[in-house]
Amino acid sequence: MFSMYLRLSPSDRAIALGTIGILLMFLLACKSTDNNFWKSTLSSNNTNAFGDELSYTLIFVTLGIIDVWVGEIIKRVFVFCGELRFINSRYGGRISFVVQQSFCTKSNIPFLTLPILVAMLTYMNLHGDGMLLVWRILQTKWNCIIIVTISMIAHLLRLTDPTRSEMSRVMEEQKLNVGHGFAWSFYFGYLRLIIPGLQSRMESWKKDIDTTRKSVVVPKLYILVPKSCYCPPSITAADPRLKVAGVTPSFVANRAGNQRREYKNTVYCFEVDKTDYYCLLEYATPILSLYEMSNSEEAGLSSFDRLQQMRTFVDTLQEIINSNPETKDNCSLLVYDDKKFGDGEQSISTLIKDRIEKDLSEKAVTKTF
Repeated sequence: MFSMYLRLSPSDRAIALGTIGILLMFLLACKSTDNNFWKSTLSSNNTNAFGDELSYTLIFVTLGIIDVWVGEIIKRVFVFCGELRFINSRYGGRISFVVQQSFCTKSNIPFLTLPILVAMLTYMNLHGDGMLLVWRILQTKWNCIIIVTISMIAHLLRLTDPTRSEMSRVMEEQKLNVGHGFAWSFYFGYLRLIIPGLQSRMESWKKDIDTTRKSVVVPKLYILVPKSCYCPPSITAADPRLKVAGVTPSFVANRAGNQRREYKNTVYCFEVDKTDYYCLLEYATPILSLYEMSNSEEAGLSSFDRLQQMRTFVDTLQEIINSNPETKDNCSLLVYDDKKFGDGEQSISTLIKDRIEKDLSEKAVTKTF
């Protein structure tokens, strides 16, 4: 049993411990009056309390709906508590987003049960004491224990997980697979083509630099990922300290019907402490598509969804890069909050310099020229 507990995810462990705590609370707090209640309720002298046969049926239907609602709310409270751990990394420190993702639903169907419940309770109240019985049954400790136990066991055993067809429908409707697909497309359609031979092309280009000045030439591609997903047409416009130093020798490849398609990279230069730094720099072009999608009514991508897809793109692409030794040594992702770069205290050139120094200290750059 303990080994099964250790195999659970941290959020599921919290749910399991919380369930045990709630069960113990009910057992200690509730008085042992359930037996007397059921005896008095089911006695022959009290059968008129149910009203007619329809009221008798509606009592159990109402109890079932209420129990499902309460169990779902309890489960979502635990989900909310688990998501609080990621309030900064996933939700930008905004608790309103955590509440929205934990409790809100895009479907209005669950709320249709509320008028149905009101109608059933009204009918039972007019035809006996059914509504009072429902209220008393809900207060019994065994009913509370059953609600908590069933909902938590169903969650821990993944009985409430969507099927593959349901997951496909949700991913299609809510654009949940956009960032993942963009990452793989960026790798197979671009990085896998330009990374091989990148160092040799950079070495051929460096012959044109001014050798009279102290310089550091880093044969590595740094991919910029601004959190807003907006990518200006020119990096030099975002940071005037960056200057275009040239382009690497191009190479051609035949891709999807495009014959002799030309590929080349732009080399940027910036000066720090009388030292010229040269490196390959560009934005991750797929995130510009995310930005444009969030500004398009046809795409239906909200600003919050854009942020989530950007993180999915970064996580997936970083995993792809790390899994391949060639890409791991020759390109790096630089994720930054571009909203903080407008005050002049931070800049892209400073960000790159810090990353280059970090790569050199950790020997993440195989060589410099």
